[in-house]
Amino acid sequence: MATAIIPKSEIRRNENIREGYGEVPAIWRDGVKGWGLPGGLFTSSELVAHQYAKQLDKDIRRNMTHINQLLSAA
Repeated sequence: MATAIIPKSEIRRNENIREGYGEVPAIWRDGVKGWGLPGGLFTSSELVAHQYAKQLDKDIRRNMTHINQLLSAA
């Protein structure tokens, strides 16, 4: 029987930062954990990532006229 190399808890771990509809993905760059920002930018500051996620949420809410638009964007 096969044995998992990576525990399920590690696979399920999600370090993305979310604020409402805004989400900033966690990434590793040159061995440093950080967050990918719009425009291909990178930050290792959690505070900066939260600020970007809040701004993304504001922008999405301002431009969204109906909740169904979230589904059609994918």
